Amino acid sequence: MVTTSHWGQLVVPLVCCCVVVGGWPGSTSSTTSSSSSSERSSQNEGDQNRKAQVIEAFESTLLGMFGLKERPRPQGKLRVPQYMMDLYRSHTEAEDGINMLFDFKHVSTGTANTIRSYHHQDAGQVVSTEHHRHKVIFNVSTMPEEEVMTTAELRLFRKDLDEHHIVKRHALHDRESLKPIHYMQRINVYHILKPVARNRDTIKRLIDTRLVDVRNASWESFDVRPAMRAWLDEPEKNHGLEIELIDSRGRPSPNHHHVRVTREADPSKVEELENEEEDRWFQTRPQIVTYSDDGRTKRSPSSSSSGRGQKKRKGKRLKANCRRHELYVDFSDVHWNDWIVAPAGYQAYYCRGECPFPLAEHLNTTNHAIVQTLVNSVNPALVPKACCVPTELSAISMLYLDEYEKVVLKNYQDMVVEGCGCR
Repeated sequence: MVTTSHWGQLVVPLVCCCVVVGGWPGSTSSTTSSSSSSERSSQNEGDQNRKAQVIEAFESTLLGMFGLKERPRPQGKLRVPQYMMDLYRSHTEAEDGINMLFDFKHVSTGTANTIRSYHHQDAGQVVSTEHHRHKVIFNVSTMPEEEVMTTAELRLFRKDLDEHHIVKRHALHDRESLKPIHYMQRINVYHILKPVARNRDTIKRLIDTRLVDVRNASWESFDVRPAMRAWLDEPEKNHGLEIELIDSRGRPSPNHHHVRVTREADPSKVEELENEEEDRWFQTRPQIVTYSDDGRTKRSPSSSSSGRGQKKRKGKRLKANCRRHELYVDFSDVHWNDWIVAPAGYQAYYCRGECPFPLAEHLNTTNHAIVQTLVNSVNPALVPKACCVPTELSAISMLYLDEYEKVVLKNYQDMVVEGCGCR
């Protein structure tokens, strides 16, 4: 595993080997001397303390690299919206591998490398007496100040309505009386600038709208960047959004129940509310998804051509020479599987081996390393040999719950060794 600091480059792989593989210097070696049992106990206690200290250092270093202030400790069942899981799979299963920047066809994400999901606050939600209007509030204050938001979308789920229901709603006698216009509904999303005052209308601004067919169930996406930017700049002025449902003629829509903004289960049915309906509500409730750039992505020239060239080469290679070795990081071994949703672990790899003189072409070297090795062969005391180091690194994507229990999908750069060479 490679971090952005030299210390991390040296320490993290060492700790990963100890934690992930399970080995620890001195922890399993047999004692051949005739030391007393108390001395052995003291030595084992010292080994355990050292192991605990390194594990703590490993956790602290990795959390810092992930941009987390502390280890997340989610309460209750570990759940993520299906949309976030779909985004994770779409990004990680791309044919050209994992890119540091997100690239989805349905939304323009700019330079974003982080995606966050926010559910609306339904606790104490006041149901409007105007059934075609709904107010929803999102707490987005947990977004780090250093991140730059590039895109924000409000996602609303719509159930389909059968024609019999539409006939009743429009007070028609039969289906033949229905016209295409009866199936259409407009969903308006307003940014509430000031809360409702007594005997006055809400001061609001229309930020997006959609014309939908109520016969089809689907998710609808609305651009809410103006509201998000205002809330991030002045959190105290976050009065939420207003969702308005009107028919094609601009009148309050009679088909307002198909847009999911409130719970549906009968509160008296406690078991249903806590189980089946609760899970269904979690997956279909309104949510805002933000795309942001944390500023950590490097825009430096890539050395991928040399790394890929190494993979295509043919011929024999000495096992002791510089090459890539397996190093699997299993998050469950450090008990992080309670907040990391995916992946369960990843193959980080590491580089090890000799850089002998003369340096062969397959060792993926540079002119400088060749000269250094040549000088070393003449006078070893003057300069050391070239080192076996990573020459190409790739990113991984992680889906997890942060310390505020918000779902985050984030790309992390330089986490997997793709190629090694003598440098």
